[in-house]
Amino acid sequence: MERRSFVKLSAFTALALTLPFAESCSTGSKEMAVAQPLLFSHLVDAKAIREAGLAYRKTHAIEDNQQKLSQLLLSEKETASLSKNEIESMLDKQVTNDFKAGNTVMVKGWVMSVTEARQCALFSILKS
Repeated sequence: MERRSFVKLSAFTALALTLPFAESCSTGSKEMAVAQPLLFSHLVDAKAIREAGLAYRKTHAIEDNQQKLSQLLLSEKETASLSKNEIESMLDKQVTNDFKAGNTVMVKGWVMSVTEARQCALFSILKS
């Protein structure tokens, strides 16, 4: 087999094997879509997201509540009327706007947007 064919076949095989696992990392629920920090989840695993969420909850005790965090991220009215993809897109835009506006916090050595930090906090509550 030629080296080029082998490399292509290996890459396609790796992709085919990992896609089912990538999908299983997130659930289909809207609540988990709110709690899943997309950009941050590309950099770290679920354990790091949970740890960042716990750290944020310790320093922001007033937000250490599932309902409060959900409300701060998206209102129930928005969540009910939007699809999972629309929720993810809306939160992704909020993260981008947070960074542009300098609305960031330092959590576990990571500079995160406030939206991402709140998502991590909500994730740590839902996955505890």
